[in-house]
Amino acid sequence: MKSTHRLAVSLGLLATSLSCSCELFTALIGATVSNIPFLVSISFMDTLGETLTVVAGVILTISSLVIASEITGTNPFSWVRWRHGIPLALVFTLILFLTPDLRYLFLVKLVDGTLAGGMWGYVLSRRINLSDKVRKLLLIGSIAIISFILLAFPLISVTIIEVLSIVSGVIGAFGYLSLKPWVRLGLLHLIGWSLIMPGPISLILGTPIPFYDIVGGQAILLWISAWIFGTPIAWLAGIQYLQFIRDKMTNYYLPSTHDLRLRNEGYPWLKWFVLGGIAVVSQILFFMTHSAYFLDNNGYDLIFLETMTLSSTLLMVSGLVLIGYGFYSLIKSKYNIPKINTKWFAIGSLVYAIIEMLITKMMIIAPNGYPYPPVLLLTYGEPMYAPAVTIYVPGIIGFYFYPISVLALIATSLLAGATIVLAYQSRNKKMGSLTAIGVLTACPACGLSTIGYAMTIAATASSELLSMYAQVGFTLASILILIGIFLYVVRKAGNTCSIDLNKMR
Repeated sequence: MKSTHRLAVSLGLLATSLSCSCELFTALIGATVSNIPFLVSISFMDTLGETLTVVAGVILTISSLVIASEITGTNPFSWVRWRHGIPLALVFTLILFLTPDLRYLFLVKLVDGTLAGGMWGYVLSRRINLSDKVRKLLLIGSIAIISFILLAFPLISVTIIEVLSIVSGVIGAFGYLSLKPWVRLGLLHLIGWSLIMPGPISLILGTPIPFYDIVGGQAILLWISAWIFGTPIAWLAGIQYLQFIRDKMTNYYLPSTHDLRLRNEGYPWLKWFVLGGIAVVSQILFFMTHSAYFLDNNGYDLIFLETMTLSSTLLMVSGLVLIGYGFYSLIKSKYNIPKINTKWFAIGSLVYAIIEMLITKMMIIAPNGYPYPPVLLLTYGEPMYAPAVTIYVPGIIGFYFYPISVLALIATSLLAGATIVLAYQSRNKKMGSLTAIGVLTACPACGLSTIGYAMTIAATASSELLSMYAQVGFTLASILILIGIFLYVVRKAGNTCSIDLNKMR
């Protein structure tokens, strides 16, 4: 809405509408794929699903880097230099010649060859200086070669297509780099969506769109392969369009320097709370609405269940770690924590960890009557409760670990060890004794889990959430108690003091 360039606005609206159309086609495919007459090969559908998963994974990974660079104001690709285009050009060239010489892979050959030649042309353009007029003539020549390939496709061999596509890419790169940014964006959108749209249109029509002598099942293979190749191109065009709008045609309204200082210096911990909270809450809500993705062994294969469980658990663990780091940043910004004796800190943390494992049944002494193997892995289930491992030595010792219990054990043990050592270092035995007792009463899954279980039974309105994640919430509550005790000890210790950052400024 802030744009002053009508052509860019039109291009943006076109890209947005095409993206929405692509989402619509994806939904239609998911709803009708079992009834599509020309998609009868199960092996083909498996291969298609794996290929699309790889493409999606690559795009999401690069997108994460792009988004991170926009947020932090850094360039994650700053290490990339023009010389690094050589390995990429080699990869595209190798893919071109490894792709089978099949007629329905014609567009794959054309696109990949053009990309390979384009990378070689980019490398050469850094060494060869040409006038703008010559560059434009080379671009026209590239377009002419591609047009010839499309028109003469039934009459020329695959080898000639490979050679001509590389040549068109090499000479086209010189002219492409000399174009204005919005023109380059238009070309990318044109190429990407020309490759994407015939596939979904074929599915809607109920029959593949023919391409010269390529009809039937080969035609749908042609358009789906083109769809896969066109998706990254359209994605790149969309990213570049957004950055073009940001850099050239928008107005920024920056807050005052005072506001920026307060946001960036006064509350550095807040962003960790927000990011961690989003990660944890989003995964809890996802599990509540898609529990079958984690538990339904009859409907999904084991690898899918394990992947979903592990992915969701890693996100939640990352979120909890971020929240923990937020607490650390907040405490560090407000208090001058004295140096802690490393030896006694390690001993105190270890002792507390052993006591907590015994109380919470993470460790059982002399277990009997356990009819399972010595090591048992639970690879899928509720996030944060799986993956889990049971280690059992009959009559001697047994352990049961799962992500939330391990996180709670680490956090509470470190807090308890630091609190006890600080209390005794203050040479106030009374405060040390009271602190040690208070630390022990704050262990998670002891009294708190009992209270949580009672509340779970009583609370019917949100019984599903509480029954699955009561321990997560009450473990966090117990850690908050330990943090409160730790801050109490820090404030009461004679050699510490509070720091008012605003007064220091």
